[in-house]
Amino acid sequence: MPNINRSIRTFVKFNEQIGNNTLLISIRRGLTYMIPLVLIGSIALFFLSLPIPAYQTMMEEVFGSHWKSIFLYIRDGTFNILSIIMIISISYSYFVEFKELHVHNISPIIAASVSLASFIAISGISKEGFLFENLGVIGVFVAILTAVSSSWVFLKLSSVKSLRIKAFTDGANSAFNYTLNSIFPAAITITVFAAINHALIVFFGISNIQSFISDFFSELFVKIESPLWSGILFVVLIHVFWFLGMHGSNILEPVAQSIFVPAIAVNQALIETHKLPTEIFTKTFFDTFVLMGGCGSALCLICAILITGRSKNQLQLAKLSLIPVVFNINELIVFGIPIVLNPIFMIPFLFVPVVLTLSSFLAMYYDLVPYTSNLVEWTTPIFLSGYISTKSISGSILQFFNLLLGILCYIPFVKLAENIYEVQMKNSINKVYDFFKQNEGPGAALALLDRYDDIGSISRFLAVDLEHNLNNNKLALFYQPQVNYEGNVIGMEALLRWNHDSYGYIYPPLIIALAEESQIIDKLGYWILDTACSDLKRMEEKGLQHQSVSVNVSAVQLENEGFIQNIEEIINKHLIEPQRLNIEITEKLALKSNKKIIHQIHSIKKMGIKLEMDDFGMGHSSLIYLKEYQFDTIKLDGSLVRDIMSNYICRNIISSIVLLGKDLNYSVIAEYVENEEQRNILHELGCDQFQGYLYSEPIPFSELVEYILRKPQGLLTSQSS
Repeated sequence: MPNINRSIRTFVKFNEQIGNNTLLISIRRGLTYMIPLVLIGSIALFFLSLPIPAYQTMMEEVFGSHWKSIFLYIRDGTFNILSIIMIISISYSYFVEFKELHVHNISPIIAASVSLASFIAISGISKEGFLFENLGVIGVFVAILTAVSSSWVFLKLSSVKSLRIKAFTDGANSAFNYTLNSIFPAAITITVFAAINHALIVFFGISNIQSFISDFFSELFVKIESPLWSGILFVVLIHVFWFLGMHGSNILEPVAQSIFVPAIAVNQALIETHKLPTEIFTKTFFDTFVLMGGCGSALCLICAILITGRSKNQLQLAKLSLIPVVFNINELIVFGIPIVLNPIFMIPFLFVPVVLTLSSFLAMYYDLVPYTSNLVEWTTPIFLSGYISTKSISGSILQFFNLLLGILCYIPFVKLAENIYEVQMKNSINKVYDFFKQNEGPGAALALLDRYDDIGSISRFLAVDLEHNLNNNKLALFYQPQVNYEGNVIGMEALLRWNHDSYGYIYPPLIIALAEESQIIDKLGYWILDTACSDLKRMEEKGLQHQSVSVNVSAVQLENEGFIQNIEEIINKHLIEPQRLNIEITEKLALKSNKKIIHQIHSIKKMGIKLEMDDFGMGHSSLIYLKEYQFDTIKLDGSLVRDIMSNYICRNIISSIVLLGKDLNYSVIAEYVENEEQRNILHELGCDQFQGYLYSEPIPFSELVEYILRKPQGLLTSQSS
């Protein structure tokens, strides 16, 4: 076990080193931004090319002879300009990811525009013989290189002060100033790529860089005499490119068109002359028997996750990806896990396609399966494609065998990935906790969801899950009893608890911060109040009629005009006495309250609801607010109680608060009471109501009822007694 843990830690460290590389992050995130358009284009291709005659006939009869036009236009807006989409996505991501962005105030939109212009400049769109296809899938390799290099050049030039135009418009229009500052860096960047294009023509005779790259790969394969080695190299290169974040199938499409597509025609011609086909390696061979579900045999990976996976998020992603992958649309799973630049899946991602190539080759070489003789569209589902491509059920059987083989290869890596994922999850949530705790405090305004780093990613992930769990009633209220000196329970504080499926129990203040920032705090606050009052009613039905419950509310909730109406609705719904509900606010909220909050608090008091101030005693407290709000209860700041045994100043402060309470008619509760010595000192100072681990940790409702019933059977007084 120690060796296994050491291996996992090594993988985690290596994966984090790769994952923290800004360049790789920007490429991977840029490609992720493309997923919606790639999925839309892939679905359009599926509807266009589904090789079922009955389907094609039905579509023509229902929608007319031009039914394909809409899907063709969608293809034009997605796959046929894929390189342009890639340029914009990657360059935008590059500038967002790099820290220099915040120093030089460069607009990512301008940066993406410059990269697009650089790509057009190096492609030479005005040259004779330029192919529009170069802006589609064929040009993705050049697009990625141009996006990264042009973004880097533009960024560096933008940091040169002498290239900035110093101008300030009326009204301090910063966007206009940033635009002026970008003129010279943009001009130089575009000129550099135009000059590179011209130099390639003049010095090397390369008039079309995309065609040059395509010809280079095609000539490489022509030199390989062995069809087996040619096929293996083709598969390996596709997946190496994919692993680096590039669409390998699109990059090597010229090779497929020049070598493996004609092989189908050869087989068809031989069959028509009643001869046996001779070409095993065809484009249909790879699409049907090797690239099942897309690159890396994505269907094998999904099945392995569904069979052995434990992570809820991975399982959900696998389920969402299953239908697209059946039609060989793999982007969701490849970028969602992600596989790209992921060292954990590198071995199976490259190894499985090679294994499937060999197994399929041997099956055909020994005449177990007929050679492929029909050109099948790559979106054709598994098993159907195997049958159509070979005109034999044995083709479908081979696909089933390859599917099982791929699943077996992926299973151990799925298990390893989940172990590593669990470690990474803990590390990630700890980053969020550390950042949040370092920055939380009076007046702190954290923007967690707007960050573009790991903290922002995890926070957005948590915010989505929080709303989902709230809607599905998967949050919980725990209760911490409040006990008097005689040991009787006089009330309890309702405390929100969220047991996340992946991260465990989430730090409660973080939950509130995420709810406020994602604008679901009113909905969450309503749920907390409703649940607390419901539990209070259930307690009454068990014979515990004198208990009260304290519920924390935030400034955002109090500023909501519907807050008072919500409280009235909840009280009437559960038929509870208003004085048994205590609304608890923090001292900083009271001190910074506006007229609306003051009005809301007075409305709460008029309803008969009790008012508590939490964390009183250590802030910039203004005693006038004790009179302004007429608090029923003051809860001592935890730091006062923790230091009460060693710090006489804390004792004096507590004593003063207690004495003042007698004059202003409020009770005092000491939180964080953890031992008898603290309780005894508090008793000597006149404080006889306690809350803390000396009595109980926060517990679920069922345990709370049992706890109260186990207490001495004296009179259970209300909190205000």
